[in-house]
Amino acid sequence: MIVASGLGTKLSLSYVLISLITLIIMEGLFFFAIYQYYITGMEQTLTNNAEASASMYSRYAPSGSIEEKQDFIFENMDSQEKALVEVYDANGHFLINNIGDTENATELTDDYNAAVKGDVESWRGKIDTREAIMSVSVPIYDGKIVVGVLRYVSSMSMVNALLKENFLAVFMIGLVILATAAIIGRVMSALILRPIRNLIRVTREISKGNLEAKATVYSNDEIGQLSKAINRMTDEIAQSYKTKNDFISSISHELRTPLTSINGWAETIEDSPEDVETTRMGMEIISRETKRMIRLVNDLLDFSKLQSHRIVLELEPIWMNDFLENLYNQFLPRAAQDEVALRLHLGNTDVMIMADDNRLSQVFVNILDNAFKFVKGRAYPEVIIQAHMLDDQVVMTIEDNGPGMSSEELLRVKEKFYKGSSKQSGTGLGLSIANEIVALHNGTFYIDSIRGVGTKVSVVLPFEDSTTDEDSYDLASEPPADIEEKAD
Repeated sequence: MIVASGLGTKLSLSYVLISLITLIIMEGLFFFAIYQYYITGMEQTLTNNAEASASMYSRYAPSGSIEEKQDFIFENMDSQEKALVEVYDANGHFLINNIGDTENATELTDDYNAAVKGDVESWRGKIDTREAIMSVSVPIYDGKIVVGVLRYVSSMSMVNALLKENFLAVFMIGLVILATAAIIGRVMSALILRPIRNLIRVTREISKGNLEAKATVYSNDEIGQLSKAINRMTDEIAQSYKTKNDFISSISHELRTPLTSINGWAETIEDSPEDVETTRMGMEIISRETKRMIRLVNDLLDFSKLQSHRIVLELEPIWMNDFLENLYNQFLPRAAQDEVALRLHLGNTDVMIMADDNRLSQVFVNILDNAFKFVKGRAYPEVIIQAHMLDDQVVMTIEDNGPGMSSEELLRVKEKFYKGSSKQSGTGLGLSIANEIVALHNGTFYIDSIRGVGTKVSVVLPFEDSTTDEDSYDLASEPPADIEEKAD
């Protein structure tokens, strides 16, 4: 929780900091706008009043010097005027203001100089009294000649007071907004961190070995996708553990059985070395069980190589018909021994494929070995090897009339370590290894099965060349006579 809490604090502080910066910028812009509004308004008012008075005086006052006009100026001035109004001659001499003072003039500024030249000008700043003022000067004409300057002077204290009032109001509003932002930031960080805290809890449970722990998926965003991925990973780990444990248990059993048999017969032979028949039988069993263990170990080695992608195919041209005939001949003795009708049906399949002969033989030997195991005990056991062309591919099938598989078993039969409901021995890796080897040959591995009818395994491989000698031919190993009589 330390990480989550730290992150939550960082998120909250970040949200508050962003809000504070945004607030400062917005308040700064607001005050600047307010200040400009007040200043512009004040300047415009002073300018309008000054221009109106000066224009009136220039038009209607009697001709003569500015001193002769000054009485007319103030006689016609609005008595409610709040600004200090001063009259200067063209030489900068103060004459009078609107309060009747003829001695105490304010400090002249640049606006006066501009007005003497015939321009209307404003000025803003501090005078000798350190008071901030705004002044507007306009020329007074006698005809086309500037005879004086009318100067409106107003204190900025009112504007500053208004700005201060606005500042305090906005500052208080800003504090409220900032406090609200802090609360919202805390709530938002808690909402954001809730799924992260959940993931931390789940991963800790998983690290302790609790594979039942599941992350809650709050949304479909990146964190939601991560939660789903962790759940899938947990399921896969749990399945991997189960598979590993089942495999270890199965392998332990599969190895214990032949080892027990070998040890038992070895002790029997040791105790009765003079018994030739017992010795012969024991040696046969020891040899068979040893070969069985070798097959188990080889399956494990092949599986390990396939998992680590360390199997490298040694490709060579193989004629399909020759390959299948050799396979057929290899299993003829076993067919006779087990009383199984072994048949070979070859169509227009005398084509050449590029394949690893040993690995491809491993695939079909495994399939045939399973077929012979499962037809054992059937009334009329039969295994059929077939081949035919399909476009630019050769399809090889091995079909038996064994007990078949249910739809549930068929879905899982190619899974690693899966042995189904069968009581047959083995690692459950044979078909999985066969499937992987076929895939390395750019081929496809199919299994079709019907419960009570039998199983058909198909291997589809691309071929390189085709030269057909004959359309088709069949080879068959018939079961012994007693089997044929039963068939009749």
